[in-house]
Amino acid sequence: MAEIAHMQPQEPHVPLTDAEDLALLVESIQDYAIFLLDPAGQIRSWNPGAERLMGYEAEEAIGKNFSMFYGPEDLENEKPSHELETAEAERRIEDEGWRIRKDGTRFWANTVITVLRNDDGTVRGFAKITRDLTRRREAEERVRQSEEMFRLLVGSVKDYAIFLLDPTGHIATWNEGAHRMKGYEPHEIIGKHFSTFYPEIDIRNGKPERELKDAREHGSVEDEGWRVRKDGTLFWANVVITAVFDETGELRGFAKVTRDITDRKRAEELQRSINEQREARFHAEEERRRAEASYRAAQEANRAKDEFLMTLSHELRTPMTAILGWARVLPTLSVDDEGFRDALASIARSAQLQARLIDDVLDVSRIVSGKLRLTIESIDAKRMLASAIDAVRPSADAKGITIANLASDSLGAIVADPTRLQQVIWNLLTNAVKFTPRKGIITVSGRRTTSHVEITVTDSGEGIEPSFLPHIFEPFRQAESPSTRVHGGLGLGLSIVRYIAEAHGGTVSAESRGRGLGATFTVTLPIRALAASPPAGTAVASAVVSPSRDRLAGMSILLVDDEREGRLLVRAVLQQAGANVVAVDSAEHALNALAERVPDIIITDIAMPLMDGYAFARGLREMPQLHNVKIVALSAFPAGSGASLESGFDEYLSKPIEPAHLVETIAKLRSAA
Repeated sequence: MAEIAHMQPQEPHVPLTDAEDLALLVESIQDYAIFLLDPAGQIRSWNPGAERLMGYEAEEAIGKNFSMFYGPEDLENEKPSHELETAEAERRIEDEGWRIRKDGTRFWANTVITVLRNDDGTVRGFAKITRDLTRRREAEERVRQSEEMFRLLVGSVKDYAIFLLDPTGHIATWNEGAHRMKGYEPHEIIGKHFSTFYPEIDIRNGKPERELKDAREHGSVEDEGWRVRKDGTLFWANVVITAVFDETGELRGFAKVTRDITDRKRAEELQRSINEQREARFHAEEERRRAEASYRAAQEANRAKDEFLMTLSHELRTPMTAILGWARVLPTLSVDDEGFRDALASIARSAQLQARLIDDVLDVSRIVSGKLRLTIESIDAKRMLASAIDAVRPSADAKGITIANLASDSLGAIVADPTRLQQVIWNLLTNAVKFTPRKGIITVSGRRTTSHVEITVTDSGEGIEPSFLPHIFEPFRQAESPSTRVHGGLGLGLSIVRYIAEAHGGTVSAESRGRGLGATFTVTLPIRALAASPPAGTAVASAVVSPSRDRLAGMSILLVDDEREGRLLVRAVLQQAGANVVAVDSAEHALNALAERVPDIIITDIAMPLMDGYAFARGLREMPQLHNVKIVALSAFPAGSGASLESGFDEYLSKPIEPAHLVETIAKLRSAA
């Protein structure tokens, strides 16, 4: 309605039957400037789109000439009047050009001026529709500039050969980079097939055609290989061929970009050679380091052996000096002489000390040879602790050391060898007394969980250097030098503690915050039920029964034991029963064997260097491919079902083996599997 309202009074013309609808239509248009001009070009109406596009209110525009929207150059050329003349002559005129808003800014406009005539044919005025196409023009300009820039870019690129192929692979364009890289002038190469650049072997193999086919099917193809220049020389090229389709999907040709990367190829070859040399040097260095490590280990072993022999000599000679000395003095003393009793006591103490040293050496020998035997029975853990404390209390009292027994009353019974377990606690307490200064404190505690018993001995003594802590349970290792040490002993006690604890299926650990800050030793033992005694005659019967030669026929067994003689014996027994046996001497070699073949049964020793049987079994249980493989412990360290379950073993057999029992146990495991 606003347009109609803004129109100047004119003579009657077409009936106004649809005027209101027309006014509403024009009023609602916001994106087009729609207004009427009189025959002289004066504005007679003004819609909201005109106001929005031109920036003028209706009262500012109506009555003015529409030339107010044209720039100086157009006004100078009388473009507005020419447009009206053309519209009058040809009924309409369409134009695109710059127009000016009220604020002086320019916009690119599409205008249509249509002549309006009366019934008698006289010009009544003009209808003018203006549309803002600034964004489209800017986009078109950007495209034009981009195309121009691309043309200039491709033409000026010298490091890349960029050219077009027709659908058959013939060269259609040629840039400066192609000329420089391949050596051809445009007139020499345009129109020829691009296979000109390929070596003869690639042409015979159909590589050029295959690359065009791949580009058509996949959009593009990238390749690296040798290409040929005009002079016949070769260069290593990176090539990208892209298929070009029009809007209908028809193949118009191919865009080909080639880059000379010969220098990079040579650099890669050089780097590969350097890397190979470095790797060779690295392996040589690794071999050297391993050799040095082996040499140092051998030296360390020799040093430890020499120190042990020196210590053993010293420790055995010291009590022997007292024994021999008093033995020579005794004949000169009478029975009633006070020195006679002192001599006997000294000889007894020295003999007891020497016997203890010899027992330690023999225990280590039994442990190493697998001959240490455990007599398993149910014992009262707290009473066992009290007995061990009573055994060392005189030594503690002599130094004024307090021993506090804080073991829980609920410690209960434990299945173990009472003598050996008391030896463990006695060794820990003896060490604590030895390394705790006068008036010190030693605390013994014990607690029970659903799966194990934990016994702890803590002292306020000299502590352990952090660097020595990892070696504390190694045999023959002592923190003190043999020639300057303050405390006696062979350095075997803690290693025996570890062996006995592990023989029970348990562990022992040591903690210390450093020199002068005391130490804590913790023994953890599994809780097991006491196995029932076998029926009378069972052992005898099994000893005389020979295993069937086909009892284990077709079974694959991996045997792991670092002790050669025992390994040979077990392998012979299993092979006689029909099994296929692979025998190795370490967990490391066993893992190598498992990488080649998965057996039905794995039999492993417990005490092995580098990785013991418990750690080996735990590692096996983490391998998915061994999920159904049965694992058997065969060791001189007996253990019950608790240790077997905790360690991942399906069965736990003790050395020395009884052949029939071993074969039957393996056969039952196969049946269960």
